[in-house]
Formats: sequence, C-alpha cells, structure tokens
Amino acid sequence: MSPKDPKNSQEASASQGQPHMSIQDGLSLAKQHQSAGRIGEAEQIYRQILEVEPNQPVALHLLGVIAYMAGQTDISIQLIRTALSHEPGYLSAHSNLGNVFLDLGKFDEAIASYGQAITIKPDHAVAHANLGLALQKSGKLDEAISSYCSSLHSDPNVANTHYNLGNAYLHKGELDASVKSYRKALVIRPDFAEVHCNLGSALKNQGLVDDAIACYHQAIALKPDYADAHNNLGTALQKLGNVEEAANSYRKALSLRANFADAHSNLGSALWSLRKLKEAAASYRMALEIDPSMNEAAGSLGSVLLGMGKTKEGLAMEKSGFGVINFDTRKGVDYSFGDKP
Repeated sequence: MSPKDPKNSQEASASQGQPHMSIQDGLSLAKQHQSAGRIGEAEQIYRQILEVEPNQPVALHLLGVIAYMAGQTDISIQLIRTALSHEPGYLSAHSNLGNVFLDLGKFDEAIASYGQAITIKPDHAVAHANLGLALQKSGKLDEAISSYCSSLHSDPNVANTHYNLGNAYLHKGELDASVKSYRKALVIRPDFAEVHCNLGSALKNQGLVDDAIACYHQAIALKPDYADAHNNLGTALQKLGNVEEAANSYRKALSLRANFADAHSNLGSALWSLRKLKEAAASYRMALEIDPSMNEAAGSLGSVLLGMGKTKEGLAMEKSGFGVINFDTRKGVDYSFGDKP
C-alpha cells in the first residue's frame, strides 16, 4: 500500500525511549515496519500517532489493515471508514476497504468501494481488476469482463487479470476468447499452474481433448499437489475412453483433497463404466454426503443401485436426481424432473 499521506507537522513519539518525531516521520517508520512484517512495531507507532492526532487518516487506515490481518474485521471496517470520513479522497483506503468486503463475501459493498476508488483515479488498474472480481462473484459476468478489460487497458502486463478475464469468458461459454486470455496470461507468467489447468478445460470444451490433457499435465508438473488438475485430467482421459487411467487420476485428486465431491462423483462414473457397481455406489454416496445438492450424482447412484438389483432405493434415487417419466394414457407422457432446476 502506498497511499498519499496528508501532511501534518505535529509530533509523535515513534517508540518508547526515542525522541519525538514528526507525524510524517512516524508514519514512514511505521510503514517500513509493516512492509517488513514487524506488525507489532507498526501498530505501536500508529497508536501513538492517534494519541496525538485521533483523526489522522493514514494511521487509522493502516491500523485498520493490521486489524483485518488479525481477524478483527469489524474493527478493521470501522477504522478504515473513519479514515475516509476525514479524508474522502483517500484512494488506498477505498481500495483496501473493498478488499476487506471482497474477502468477507460482501460483494455489493466491495463493488461500491472499488467504484469510489475508480472515481478518484479512473485509470487505477488494480481497482478495476478487483472490481471485476467482485462483479464476477456476484454473477455479473458482462460487467466483470468490462472491468477486467479496463484494468488491462491501463496495465496489460498483469497475468492474474488475464487469467480472471479468461475465467469470466469460460463461465460465459465464450471459449475462443477464454483461450486467448489464458494464453496471454501464460506469455507473462509461463509457470502459472492454474492458467494451464483452466486452459485445459477451455480446450476440452472445444473438443481438443489431447491438447487439454497436455495442459493438465503441465499444471501438475508445476504443482503436483493440484487436486483440481488431477480431477480434470481424469475427465479428459475418460472422454477418450481411458477409464482406468481416469479412475487413477480421480483417486490421486482425492488423496490430495478427501472432501472433493466432484472427484468422488467422477470416480463413481469411472467405476460404473468399469462395471464395479459396489465401488461406484460407494463413491456416489461419498459425493452426496459431502454435497447433498449433487442431483446428477444422486441420479447416477440410482442407476447403479438398479443395476445391483436394489430396485426400490434405485428408483427413489433416480427420481430425486434425474427425474422420471410417468406414463398416463389420458395425458400422454409427463416429464418430471424432481428437484433438479
């Protein structure tokens, strides 16, 4: 953080045993401590400054940042808002308040804070990028894409922003644009494992399964404990008919993240294809234990149970997942989809 510090000529003691120094010198020393990870020393100086000048905005703001780092979110928000009440044009405080709200999942508040930062500095690349994240998490993909593009217009060399833009395009199903953004991110940062993984997903959705597998392998080479990449590799291998290899990839993902519901469900699918019905049912049950809302896993479990001869439970699970087709001679065929949206 490098906010513009409002000037002040009053004095504060930087620490016990040291001579008095100006507010500006105290802030400079505190920020040096904070940047070096000496949080306690920084906090002490900010508090001493506030004893001399209770409304000093930089001390309030950066003490708020420290409070957030300590998990004191309510105090953090209060301190940063107090700083802004005394210095409404304080760019970094608006931006960091947005960061706090974003981390807390309060996306509307984050959007408002980043918007204030952008009003103050319209070409603020970081604020545009973070606004894009808040918008994307709110499901506003078109607005998020616009914010990411504004950020990249100001600073085109940020791999994370290209990556997030690629993710937004991927969620919209705009695969060519997604691939283009991911490739730009990799030009800037070739060792970005998450980009390789998501590029693989975009390519797989384009039908380029072999290219996708290469991307997943690259992601795993860069980050061997990357559970998502192992799981996604499994889906690509299974798409090619390499079901045993796919099952091994799912098992590897689960060895890294035992509560990975998608990987349990995918393993169930692979085991079902291998006619290992008992093991498949166990995998689907585990997926549903972790995430009961997985309707597809419930429906697939029903089909597996029917294959095992467990008709009553199988029909009930199929109905809750896939839905059933009810035949009525008076009304014709009625499609019922259970609880599936």
